[in-house]
Amino acid sequence: MQSPKLNVLIYPMFSVDVLNADSNYIIIKQLCNELVKTKKYNFFLLIDSNRKYIKDDLNSLVKIIKIPLPRSKKHQVIHFNSNIFRELYKKYAFDLVWNNVVEQGHHFRYFQDTIVSSFRTKVFNYHHYVIHRSLERLTNYLPCMHILYDQLVGSLGADINYFHSKHCYNMLLEEANDVLNDQKISLIKDKSILSLGGYVQDPGYNQDFKQPTKYEKFTFIYNHRLDGYKNWKDTFNLFDELYSEGYDFQVILTAGDKDNINVMNKKPYVLVKSFTKHNEYLKELSKCHCNTLNSIHETYCISVAESMVYDQVVVLPNRCTFPELVDKGYPYIFETIEEQKKILKKLISKNIKEYKHDKEKLCLTNHTKNIDNYFTELGKPEKTDIFNNIKKQTTKDKIKILLSKKENISLTDFRRFVYSLGYASQSFPNLKLKQLLNELDYDYNINLDKFQKIYNE
Repeated sequence: MQSPKLNVLIYPMFSVDVLNADSNYIIIKQLCNELVKTKKYNFFLLIDSNRKYIKDDLNSLVKIIKIPLPRSKKHQVIHFNSNIFRELYKKYAFDLVWNNVVEQGHHFRYFQDTIVSSFRTKVFNYHHYVIHRSLERLTNYLPCMHILYDQLVGSLGADINYFHSKHCYNMLLEEANDVLNDQKISLIKDKSILSLGGYVQDPGYNQDFKQPTKYEKFTFIYNHRLDGYKNWKDTFNLFDELYSEGYDFQVILTAGDKDNINVMNKKPYVLVKSFTKHNEYLKELSKCHCNTLNSIHETYCISVAESMVYDQVVVLPNRCTFPELVDKGYPYIFETIEEQKKILKKLISKNIKEYKHDKEKLCLTNHTKNIDNYFTELGKPEKTDIFNNIKKQTTKDKIKILLSKKENISLTDFRRFVYSLGYASQSFPNLKLKQLLNELDYDYNINLDKFQKIYNE
C-alpha cells in the first residue's frame, strides 16, 4: 500500500485584487497540478474571501478554503489569526505548511499548545521576496523594518527555508548580519536550501499547444510591474528615445498597474493588454520577441524566465538574479543604460528575434521533483508505532472496536472519542491523532472530508 498522504496547508501571499493573476498563486497552482499526480499529498489552499477568484485549471483535488485576509500585502504578512488556524489545524491535522508568508513561519510551527516537538506541524518557508536595502529606502525599506524583523524570526522558527535563487538567499543574510548574532545566522544557514526555481511549463509539454504566429513587427513584451524598484521609467524613457530616433517596434504591456496605466496608453508604440487567465497571457507572450528591464531588486523574476522558455531575447542588467537565470557568457547582459540602448538598436536593426536558451533549469518539471523530495522528507513522521506505544491496553482495545465499525471517520469524531477515554491535547495532539489513523490504515480522503479505511491489495 502506498504511504498515507501528507496533509499540506498552503498559505499564499497576495498582491493583487484578482487572485488568479497573482504571481504567487500562479506558482502554487502550477506546482500543485504536478504534485497531485504523485498521489502523495492532500493540498489545502487558503485564499482571501475578500478578493475575486475565478475557477481555473487548478486541479479539483486541491481543496480551497476561504478566509478573510487584510487587503494590503504589508498588512497580510504581519497578520496571523490564531483562532482561524487553530480550527483549521483541529479539522485537518496538517503534516506540513507550505508557507509563502515567511514572516509567519514561527507562528505556524509553534502557536499550537503542543509540548512534544515531533508532533508539531512542520513548516516549509518558501522565500520568494525579501525586504532588502535595494528597495526604495523611503517607501519600501525603512517603513518595512518591522516586516524585515518578522522575516528573520519567521526564518528562525521554520523547519526549512527554501530560496529559489542564490541572490534571494544572499539578500536575507545581508540583512540578518545587521540584526542577528552569529549563532542565529548559522541557524538560518543550517535550515536553508538553495535551488534555482523553475516555474514555466515547457511549451512542448502540452501536445495541444500551438505556437501562435509571431508579430511581424519587432515586439517587446513588458510583463513586469510598473513599480519603483523595477525602474520602469528608465526602460520606457529608453523606448521613447528609440522611437524618436525612428526605430520601428512596439511594446506589449501586460502588467496593468492602475496608477500608471494612463501614462502608458499615451505612448504611440505601446499596446496595453489584460488577461484573466494565465494561459491566455502566455499565448500573447509567445508572439513577442524581446524582453528588457532595468530592475534593481529581484528574488527570481518569473517574467524573464517565461520569455526565455519561449526563445525570446532577454536584455538584462548584470545584477540581481539575472546572471543566475541566463547561460554563462550570455551576450545580452548590460552594465549601463548606454550599453542597453546599443544592444536594443542592434536587435531591432538586424531583426534578431530569438535566442535558444538552456530551458531545462527554468522549467517546472525539475522544480516539481525538487519540491516533491523536500516535502516527502520533511513530512516523514518522527515517531512511529504510535498505537503499540499506547500504555493502556483498554485504550487500544476500545480504539480497535470503534474503527472496526467505521469505514470512514472524521478527525473531529476520532478526537472526541479518544479524549472521552481520559486523554487530552498534550497526550494526543492533532498530528498524533492523524498519524495514529494512518498507522491503522486510514487515509484522509479529500472528497469525503474524512479518513477512509484503506485495504491492502
